[in-house]
Amino acid sequence: MKAPPRRQLDGQQLTDLLMRLLLDERLRHRLADEGAAEVASGPGELECLETVDLCELDSAARQFRAAVWKLGRNGGLASAFPHSLRLLAAAGVRDAELLAGFLRSEEFGRFRLLPYSGRGLSEEETFATYLIGFVAAHQDRLTDAGVHAPVVLRETVTHELMTALFTALVCEQPLSFDIAVEGIVRTGRGHAALRRYTPRSVASWADRPAARQESGEPVAYAYFATPAGVRRGAVSAQVAAAFETTPSAEGDAARHALSRRGLW
Repeated sequence: MKAPPRRQLDGQQLTDLLMRLLLDERLRHRLADEGAAEVASGPGELECLETVDLCELDSAARQFRAAVWKLGRNGGLASAFPHSLRLLAAAGVRDAELLAGFLRSEEFGRFRLLPYSGRGLSEEETFATYLIGFVAAHQDRLTDAGVHAPVVLRETVTHELMTALFTALVCEQPLSFDIAVEGIVRTGRGHAALRRYTPRSVASWADRPAARQESGEPVAYAYFATPAGVRRGAVSAQVAAAFETTPSAEGDAARHALSRRGLW
């Protein structure tokens, strides 16, 4: 009796298999060590995996990782998160470790990698979420390596993400991705957001904080995206009132003043 033909993978299944091979280093190792029959989840995958050239697959995976690292705006993830990556490198965490973990993470799955795969978050936002999770999961390791204030690292990641997002809000209209970060508000001239950071974090970014930072109180730090560009920095309580959630005369006055300066 003639054996029934193998069921071939459709386009989406083939794409999913290719992405798994490119993203999962352990899967590639299993394919090399155990063979296609041990890795395939069905006859269609087996037919494809039996034709894979392992050397070409390794080369493609290296090129893919390099491309992901460079996909961010203005030079890639290393350019978007320079302070964060330097802090992690000082603690012995290298870019290669971060990229490998990012590619295996749930956060990476929320990134709109392929133009035809629908909407998703920016690479910067998914990477920032991954980094914050990494810091939370490795606090002892980071502290033992000399990072005495993981909060500074978390806030630095947040600050660099906000800077990247606000740069995109100025340069990319309409946006090609979604934003999940909360607290970004529309203004008459663009967008704005307020965050509160520790004085130590703000000082490490080489900004000039307000004098009250010396007291140890959280620093109000604002981001503005307008047609003229991105403005950011520590702000007074009077300016911070513009971001109130309950209407007040102080908030109205703050927004009016910012509008006169071309920021609201």
